[in-house]
Amino acid sequence: MNLTRFIIRLRSNFIPLLYGQLTRLIYHGSNIIIGQGLRCDSIPTITVDPDSKLLIGDNVVIRKDVELRSHGKSTLAIGTNVRLDRGIRLLSSNNATVSVGDGSRIGLYSVVNGGDSITIGERCLISGFVYLQSSMHRHAKGVYMQDQGYDHAPVALGDDVWLGAHVVVLPGCTIGAGGVVGSNAVVTKDVDKDAIVAGVPARFLQTRKNV
Repeated sequence: MNLTRFIIRLRSNFIPLLYGQLTRLIYHGSNIIIGQGLRCDSIPTITVDPDSKLLIGDNVVIRKDVELRSHGKSTLAIGTNVRLDRGIRLLSSNNATVSVGDGSRIGLYSVVNGGDSITIGERCLISGFVYLQSSMHRHAKGVYMQDQGYDHAPVALGDDVWLGAHVVVLPGCTIGAGGVVGSNAVVTKDVDKDAIVAGVPARFLQTRKNV
């Protein structure tokens, strides 16, 4: 094996495992549980309040500049074999539970903002620059919007959901198992199982067909 190939193997195997072990050591605590086989391109930014929880399953891959935050009395739970791409932010707050199901993948610079609970099913594909939002600023006239607080409603993605790049899912929406949302769509209402939707707001196009 030449030196170049050795360095590539070192960077792709040993170094991510080392960063994973360092992450476990740095953030070890009774309310932070990190499984085996964590691989990180760098040490993620993790903020967990005393009454909240962060749970990370086995064999999770975390790329650079990922931020994990759990506030209030919330829980942020990441399943096994999950991949989090660069620049992702996952946040749970209040009494919410934000969960990412086993085998799901979230693309670069996506945001999961859980003022209320957000559930991502198993084996989901979430492309880059996606925004899942379970809280929304109140916006009545006569008071500065930033002083009005938020309304909350849960968001849920079933198993095997695919969200294209730059998709926005608004509070209160459920996307059924196998649903597909086209790039740049804004989901404002529930999406049926195996439905393909696109547009602003997202509208039904067709149902997925068998292979």
